[in-house]
Amino acid sequence: MLALLFAAFPLYWLIGRASTRNRNALIELTGEEKSPSRKAQSVSVSVFILFVIALARPGYDPTRHEIEQTGRDVVFVLDVSRSMLAQDAFPSRLEVAKQGVRDCLESFSGQQVGLVIYGGSSSISCPLTNDYDFVRYMLNQVEPRSVEFGGTLLLSAVEKSIDQVLDSDRAGYHDLVVLTDGEDHGPGIEKLAERIKESGVSPLLVGIGDSVSGSRIPISNDEGTMIPLKHEGAIVYTKLQDEDLARLARLSPGGSYVKAGTSPFHLGDIYRDFAEGKESLRSEGGTGYVVYKEGAFWILPLAFALTLLRKGRSSWQGGSTALIGFLTIVMSAPKTEAQEGLDSVDFEQASEWLKAERFADAGTAFNEVALRMEASGDSRERLAVVTFNEGLSYHSLAKATLEASPREALSAAVYAQDLFFKSARLWPENRRSGMRLNSVAFLIEEIEARIETEEKRAQERDEAIEELLNRIRALLEAQTELKDRVAEADIDRRPVNRRAPRPANEPERTPLNAEATGAAFEDGQNILRLEGMSIRERMSEMDDEYTLLGAAGSEGRTLESILNRPMELMGEAIEAQREAEELLPQWGHWPAARSRQSVAIDRLQEILDLFASSSDEEGEGEWDEEDWEEYMDSDEGESMSSSLPVKGDFRQDSLMQPLPVPSFSAEDVLMEEMGNQQFRQQQRAKAQAGKVEKDW
Repeated sequence: MLALLFAAFPLYWLIGRASTRNRNALIELTGEEKSPSRKAQSVSVSVFILFVIALARPGYDPTRHEIEQTGRDVVFVLDVSRSMLAQDAFPSRLEVAKQGVRDCLESFSGQQVGLVIYGGSSSISCPLTNDYDFVRYMLNQVEPRSVEFGGTLLLSAVEKSIDQVLDSDRAGYHDLVVLTDGEDHGPGIEKLAERIKESGVSPLLVGIGDSVSGSRIPISNDEGTMIPLKHEGAIVYTKLQDEDLARLARLSPGGSYVKAGTSPFHLGDIYRDFAEGKESLRSEGGTGYVVYKEGAFWILPLAFALTLLRKGRSSWQGGSTALIGFLTIVMSAPKTEAQEGLDSVDFEQASEWLKAERFADAGTAFNEVALRMEASGDSRERLAVVTFNEGLSYHSLAKATLEASPREALSAAVYAQDLFFKSARLWPENRRSGMRLNSVAFLIEEIEARIETEEKRAQERDEAIEELLNRIRALLEAQTELKDRVAEADIDRRPVNRRAPRPANEPERTPLNAEATGAAFEDGQNILRLEGMSIRERMSEMDDEYTLLGAAGSEGRTLESILNRPMELMGEAIEAQREAEELLPQWGHWPAARSRQSVAIDRLQEILDLFASSSDEEGEGEWDEEDWEEYMDSDEGESMSSSLPVKGDFRQDSLMQPLPVPSFSAEDVLMEEMGNQQFRQQQRAKAQAGKVEKDW
């Protein structure tokens, strides 16, 4: 703004030239010669200079506000290997670890925080910073394959944290918070503990996962179906390496190990106990901000006074009153944003909003103007004009929202029709109201026809979904019945005396006709698997149908990708059915077959729960005590569902209105580039994974 001061010189010359021409014109017209006034010329330029200085926002009375930061430097070391995809901790070990970091950030106030992720290699996702929102943002981008190749190498992450993230000048105030399942394909615990000891860093190790039974690692194949990870033809079961992590904590000075297992935990509370009694570093100066008082409020009255001086003595009487009012406004507190807006709108402002296509704001503003006119007893013709423009605003709003929300458009159109009727009654001679009545009537008919079409389409969609759910319920009932038949046909395999071993020469008890019964069970399981494949194919057809429908109307977009998760669950159920089918012919594998049948049953039930009505009387997503006890008392050895039922989520999503197509901002472009970078990392990781023996 101060660069505008250079315009003062040509402005002074232009004002002087204009004054000279005015004087010459006065001489030609009246013959009266008057000397030019340099004073008025200087005052005008001075007013310009004062306004420029006011626009530059000068400040005075600076007040510095110091920000004291206390706390330690905390680096979160997050395991992103594929073993963290195991679902023994809900919904997965990785998601539980990420939520733990978020909980910890909520309890922080002055700590500097960094984020390092690792698998077969390590990467710095976020250097030390006090910007916790940025840490959360980077944490949301973390996923398996965010590092270069597979495996698990904790030593790489620890060395990178010590050498590249932590500041050696702040030694003694460093903490490493490691969230992992303990799988480590590195050189060994001793070397890792030795490296931690050399750095003087205090490690807090948090173990996540089941340390007894372990869990499978779900991965997606080329067809998009979730399958368990296999190594050398055998399914991989990953366990929490509880003993290794506890040993590492004992060997590391100041180290601590917390076994979270598969239970919920709050990392903020855990870290608070870990850091209790440890020294915190306090920043000394250099951090803060300065606040100035605005000086423009004192410059503008001076410019105003000079303007009155330029006008002459006759302007002082009225100008002094205006100046007093101006100073009163300047010295008073400015209005807050909540106080400004519609309380001061007039007809011109409302008209500008209507032209700017701010139809809802314009309608509200015209309504306020109409209320004020009615209270003041204004003429019927003027009130009719305002009412007509209010109706025009809602008419335009109805047309603007027709594609996105026909029901909202219908409400706006009907309201506009009432306003046009009111305007016509107030001023019958105004033909514009009658013309708009015809237009809005046609619009209402169009909206009602579209709503009727969408309701018919929604009814067809609901009927198709209900038919699909009936088939899933029938399959679930048949699968449960077959599992019960297998259990009834089997014998009690438990020994009478569990402490005494079975004699070596005692023959193994087998049920009668085990081979024939197993073959019958295999055939029955085959029929159920084929039905499951047919249901999944129908899901895929419906998904394609509604996705294509979404390109033509808003109703179809409500079901785009809504069937993705049910199709994934159905794929898992079919895979479990196939494994059970392979195990059923042999009597010795019947317990394992029942376990796989239980997985199929759980997945089918999960699909039904996803589509459950959100208006359930028991409340959305709530379980009573009997349901919880039944869930917790499931037989050991039988697979349990990897996630709790969440009722109504998909039905609620299907009722959501589609969002308008966004315009891309700089943040959108950055997000897109980050997605591309993650994709490239995943491709490199897949290429490197073939060279890793244990890629988890």
